Amino acid sequence: MTRGWNVFTLALLYIGAIGISSPVFADEVANQDSATTEKGFSPASVEEGLTQVDAYLRDQSDESFSIQDRLKQGIKMLDQIWLIDSEAEPKKKLIWMRFSLRMALTRMGEEESLTELAAELKKAGEIDNPEVAAEAKDASLTLELMLLREETVPQRLAFVKQKAKEIEAMEISPLSAKLGMTLAKNLEIVKDNDQASLIVESLANHFAKSSDEAIQEIATDMQGFARRINLVGNTMKVVGKKLDGADLNWASYKGKVVLVDFWATWCGPCIGEFPNMKKLYEAYHPHGFEIVGISLDDSKTDVEQFVAARELPWTIVCNAEGDDYRGFSDENARYYGINAIPQMIFVGKDGIVIDTEARGERLEELLAEAFPDVRVPAEQTEPAATE
Repeated sequence: MTRGWNVFTLALLYIGAIGISSPVFADEVANQDSATTEKGFSPASVEEGLTQVDAYLRDQSDESFSIQDRLKQGIKMLDQIWLIDSEAEPKKKLIWMRFSLRMALTRMGEEESLTELAAELKKAGEIDNPEVAAEAKDASLTLELMLLREETVPQRLAFVKQKAKEIEAMEISPLSAKLGMTLAKNLEIVKDNDQASLIVESLANHFAKSSDEAIQEIATDMQGFARRINLVGNTMKVVGKKLDGADLNWASYKGKVVLVDFWATWCGPCIGEFPNMKKLYEAYHPHGFEIVGISLDDSKTDVEQFVAARELPWTIVCNAEGDDYRGFSDENARYYGINAIPQMIFVGKDGIVIDTEARGERLEELLAEAFPDVRVPAEQTEPAATE
C-alpha cells in the first residue's frame, strides 16, 4: 500500500463526503510559517484550493513527509482557503474536509486534534453566513455523536434525549431540521430500539408541522428511520421493478427465507459481501433461500452491466428511471430510512424480519439456524507448494 493512498484514505476515514480542519479557521494566516507559500499555494477560489489540497494529499512523490505531516499541512492549506470569499456550498465542503483531516489525525494518536476540531467548528458556527454556520453546527453535533460512542449506553440515551429536546425547542427551520436528521441517523448508538423509535417518531411529528416542503421531506425520512428501527419482529414490504422490467411480486416470497440487500455498484463494502453471498446462495437456494438485491444506483444501465459482469444469480430490483434519478430516492430506501449501505435485512419464512444487520458471519449464522439440515461445503484451499 503506498503512502499517498494511506494519506487520502485516512483523510476520508469517517466522512464519505469531503471534510475540513484548522486551528482557528485562519484568523492569522499571515503568521503561518508553513511550506504552502513556498510551494506557491495561492488558489484563486475555494474550489480551486480544495482541488489542490486533494491533489496534495494524493501525491505519492515526496517520501520525506510522514502521513501526519501531510495531514497537518493540508489543514494549514485549508486555513488559507477559508479566507477566500465564496458562495456557501464550497465553504460547506471545506468544513467537512477539515473534519475528516482532524479525525484522521486523531485516529493516528493525536487526540488534541479533537479539541482543536471542536473549537474550530464552534467558531465557524458563529460566522455571519447562516448557511455555512448551520453546516458547522451540524458538524459539531456529528462530532459529539461520534464521541458519544465511547460513553456508557445510559449516558448515550440521556444525551440523545436531551439533544432531541433542545432541537424540538428550536424554531422549526432548515437548521433545526438538519440537526434533527443528523440525530435521527445516529440513533443506533442508543442500543434500545424502543427508546430510539420514540425519539425519532417525536422528531418526525415535530417537523411534519412545517409547511416547508424540504422540511416535510426530512420528516418523511425520519418516519422511515422509525420503521427500520422497528423492523425486527414485524413484516416488511418491497416494491419495484426487476431488471427485466417486470414488477416484483413480494407476496410470492412468503414461505421462503429472504435476504433483502440494499446495495449499489459504487459501494465497495457492498461488493465485498458478494463472494460470501454467492457461496451461501449456492448452498441454500435449493432449500428455499432467496436474495432480493435493491440497487440504489442512479443508472439502470450501470446495474445491468455490473450484474452481467459479476454473474449475480439472484433477483435485482432497480427503480432507476430518468436522468435526474437518485438511487437513495428509491421508494424502498425512503420508506425504511436507508441512509447507508450495505443494509442487509433477513426475513424468515413467515415474512417476519429477524435481523437488520445480516452481514458476513451473521448471515451464515442466520442461515444455519433457518436450515439446520443443510451443510455448506467447506472452502477449498490451495495445497502448499512442495519444493
